[in-house]
Amino acid sequence: MDETVDKTEEKTTVKRTRKKAVPDKIGGYKPLQKIGEGAMGEIWLCEDPSLARKVVVKQMQASLVGYEDLIQRFQREAVLLAHLNHPNIVHAYSVWQERNGRLSLAMEFIQGKNLREILDVCPQPPVWVTTFILHEILQALVCAHRHQIIHRDLKPSNMMVEKNGRVRLLDFGIARNAGAGQEMTLPGSVLGTAAYMSPEQISAQKVTPQSDLFSLGIIACEMLMGKHPFRGETMEQTSQFILNLNVVPKHFPPEVPAPLAKWVCKMIEKKPTHRFSDAQEAADVLAATCMQDYPRQLDASLAQWLRAIFAQVPYTSNFDESNSKKKWFIFGAGVGAATILFILFEIIRSAVS
Repeated sequence: MDETVDKTEEKTTVKRTRKKAVPDKIGGYKPLQKIGEGAMGEIWLCEDPSLARKVVVKQMQASLVGYEDLIQRFQREAVLLAHLNHPNIVHAYSVWQERNGRLSLAMEFIQGKNLREILDVCPQPPVWVTTFILHEILQALVCAHRHQIIHRDLKPSNMMVEKNGRVRLLDFGIARNAGAGQEMTLPGSVLGTAAYMSPEQISAQKVTPQSDLFSLGIIACEMLMGKHPFRGETMEQTSQFILNLNVVPKHFPPEVPAPLAKWVCKMIEKKPTHRFSDAQEAADVLAATCMQDYPRQLDASLAQWLRAIFAQVPYTSNFDESNSKKKWFIFGAGVGAATILFILFEIIRSAVS
């Protein structure tokens, strides 16, 4: 009889625990649902009753309370975000500590799709989509690197395309300040997502802003090729491919413009000194060689394309077609001008003779 009572109480406890899976409050916010979870914390979509808006709250895992180095890392993410005021970077609102010791970070809620979700639906986006997203992320990196902040974990799931087409960079959880005395990671340790690490990250060597460029170069390859260029069957094999496998322009599909393929290959050079000097140079070269025929603002077009692919309806952009026609028009005009000059030359030569 006692055993039956104990089991009944145990079942009741389990049910109550499940019901309490969504806490009543996180700071001054009302949690609506858990939208993500990682090694460092849980991500909650919350309601801000004071301003009638939704926010995202990242709350440190309960198991990490008491680990001073991890607490400092969590606090540092909030400080880093607070100093990065840029339209392509998610904004931080506040950081606080709960009574149970758990730290929480409130950030703006971005409604849209992350790049991982986009690539799962459309593994090989149009060239104009790829170049625009890359250029926008580079603008975010320019801001971060100028503040001596290295992201160290660039990957598709950390990049978001809003419903209005704006591209945003997320999750500075393992970013570090490149300034003197700001390194919090022990020498020889490896942080980041293996499939998007630079060779120097894998080798536990010094990480620089060029490390972020390499990671973005991998993402560029994935978008243009429709697959990850270095992904192996295991994490160890992927790391070895990143260290030793060279990607050259001929590996890209024929529809990828040669200047763009060359640009990507420079981004993923094995030696940091062989890559672009910084994110600004990478952005400038990308714009000058691969985006000169596109409209300056592509947010609205990207938003329309995004809605189309998730609704599984056709979307046709006239960018590539118009660029092609423009190039053929220039070529035809050049040939026509040469023909006219030749005819005039023949007429003058005949008249003289």
